Formats: sequence, C-alpha cells, structure tokens
Amino acid sequence: MYLYANYCPVAATTSVVGDYWTPLIVRELLYGTLRFNQLARNLPSISRSLLSDRLRKLESAGIIECARVSKNVTTYTVTEAGRDLQGLIDAMHEWGLRWGRREPNPDDVDPVLVICMLKDRLHAHQLPTERVVIEVVATGDKEARAWLVSDGQGVAMCFDPPAFEVDLWIRGKVAALYEIWLQSTTMAAALKRGDIEVEGQPRLAKAFPRWFDAD
Repeated sequence: MYLYANYCPVAATTSVVGDYWTPLIVRELLYGTLRFNQLARNLPSISRSLLSDRLRKLESAGIIECARVSKNVTTYTVTEAGRDLQGLIDAMHEWGLRWGRREPNPDDVDPVLVICMLKDRLHAHQLPTERVVIEVVATGDKEARAWLVSDGQGVAMCFDPPAFEVDLWIRGKVAALYEIWLQSTTMAAALKRGDIEVEGQPRLAKAFPRWFDAD
C-alpha cells in the first residue's frame, strides 16, 4: 500500500503529514517555535511521547533538522522542504475557515485554546524586532492566562511566567478573542468597544492592534 507513495505525489505528502498532529507541529515550527517544551505548550493535549515520535518522523523525512544545544535542550529548524509546506498549511487554514469549522457558542470556547488561536493571528512582520513579552488573560465563565514571547523571529507561548519583564498586559473576553481569530472583527474594533483592554509601554500599546493586520 505505501509503495503507492512512490508514484502518487498526494500519497507521498500524506505519508509525511497525513495525521492530526503533524500539520499542527509543522505550523508551529514555521511560526518559529524552536524547542520541544515550547511545542508541547503550544499544542495542548498532545502527549510528549507522541510529539517526540512525530518530530523523529519529520526529521527522517527531511522536513526538520535537530541540533542539541546542551544536554537537555534540542532545537528544531525547518529545512527547505519544510518551508515548502507553508503553502499547504495556509491552504488547510483557509479551507478550515471556510468549510471545516463548526460554529460553537463563543462563550463555550476553551479560554486556553482561544489564546493559542489569538497567537496564530499575530503577524511576525508587524512585530518589533526586539523581544516583546505579552501577558494575555482570557475572561469569561472560565479564565486562562498565558504569555506570548516574540523575539523578532517567531512567537512562542508559555503557561508559566517567563524570565523576562512583561511589556504588555492584555485582558479580553473569550468571545471577543474568538471573533478576532475568526476575522469577524478586528483587534482595533474590540479595543474600541472595551471588550479587550491593553496596558503597558505606550509605544507598544499603540502599535498592538496593527500586529493583527496582515497588510
């Protein structure tokens, strides 16, 4: 059966990324997530053993390269073949927005997941080149808190306070954050309505809405 991948390009692609978790891992790597613990935090519910297995398969397929920085730290970088998956990930995202997603009640959306989704709406080319640390609190029937750390190359998310000073504090309703991810509203509009509040360095707070503007 798997010999078919030798002849069919679609089969060859699905043999590498044709499961639930691998495209999500590739997406995080393309966003600049470089380390195992960062990947585990940015992909809630994946087990560490499954993540290790998928990373080994991606390395074997030539999608990523691994470099041991120290005894307990390994970094993962995307190869040229991996970067060529960007179009596929973007197409999956657009198809899912149009056809694949269901319409849950925004108040029922997991606040942890909505922060992950908000992270996906940040556009790296709009962010400052220096490191920026953002503390995000999603509010509603349930609350969640996480930190987004941008270093000019990518954005990582963590659920424990980072070792760096926080530059911006964001507090927003789960429903509003979800609508921003759906692109049914903008960050600027949500701030104007008061559904989201931002505090911190004035220069960064003023620029913050533009970080979600792809143009």
